[in-house]
Amino acid sequence: MQSGRLAFVTGAVLAVTLAAASQSDEQSFIRDAVQGNLAEVQLGELAAQRAETEPIRKFGEVLRMDHQAALQRAQNLAKSLKVEPPTAPAPETRGIYDGLSQLSGSEFDAAFVSHMITVHEAAIAKYSRNASSDNDGIAAMVAEALPKLKAHLATAQALQRGAPAPAHSQHH
Repeated sequence: MQSGRLAFVTGAVLAVTLAAASQSDEQSFIRDAVQGNLAEVQLGELAAQRAETEPIRKFGEVLRMDHQAALQRAQNLAKSLKVEPPTAPAPETRGIYDGLSQLSGSEFDAAFVSHMITVHEAAIAKYSRNASSDNDGIAAMVAEALPKLKAHLATAQALQRGAPAPAHSQHH
């Protein structure tokens, strides 16, 4: 069973993410935002292809589209802050992607939704810590991103409970 290994990897990613976020430095935050969005775009694409159920495939597509838009904004903000935006997700997220890509059917769906809950809880905490940034660009990016991150979390939680996804998951 690979879910034990996936849970370990997810926990390690969360620990690394939270450690990086505690630096709460603008450059670190914007790099993390770019890398997080890159990872979410890739995982959304994976879910759109591999998910067993239609609601999870649709959720993957929403993630891909929302995080693609957020990625553009984060990359533009990074450039305006004279920060070279990363071009790949954080190395530790590669293990998550690889682990998920080896799963199929209901195992994939359960692991994907569980991971989305974990990463969106961490992202909400990280973004919330930067909501009152002195940098207007970061504050505006956070204000735009937080409602979508919360909507993604609510959708993932509903999917985990087996409930229909909330209507707001259909946003664009």
